[in-house]
Amino acid sequence: MKSTDWKRQTVWQLKANLGLWIVNGLLLSVLSLVNHDFLQMINLEFFSKLTFIETGIALIVGGVIAFSGSVSASKSKEFILKSNERWSMEKLRVSEKGANKFLILALVLFLESLLISYFGY
Repeated sequence: MKSTDWKRQTVWQLKANLGLWIVNGLLLSVLSLVNHDFLQMINLEFFSKLTFIETGIALIVGGVIAFSGSVSASKSKEFILKSNERWSMEKLRVSEKGANKFLILALVLFLESLLISYFGY
C-alpha cells in the first residue's frame, strides 16, 4: 500500500470516528432533554453501549460491502436481475478495499467501547 493510501485511510477513519462521536453527543443531548436525567444516562454506560452497537453496524456494513464483490453475489445478481454483468477480480479488490475501511472503523470503535467500559463512562 502506498503512503498516500495510508494517509487517505487515516483521514477517513478520523472523519468517520468524529462524525460518530458528534452523532453520539447529539443523541445524548436529545435523550437527556426528553428524560431530564443526564447523569443517570452517563451512569448506565450510555456511550459504551452505543459504541458497541455502532461496532456491530460497522461490521455488518463492511461485510455487506465485501460480499457484494464476491462470486456468489455476482451470480445471484446475474440470475435474479438477468444482468449481463460479469464478475471480475478487480471488482472483488475494489469491494474489499471499501470494506476494509468499515472493518477498521469497527475495530477502532470496539477498542473505544472497551476503554469506555474500563474507565466507567
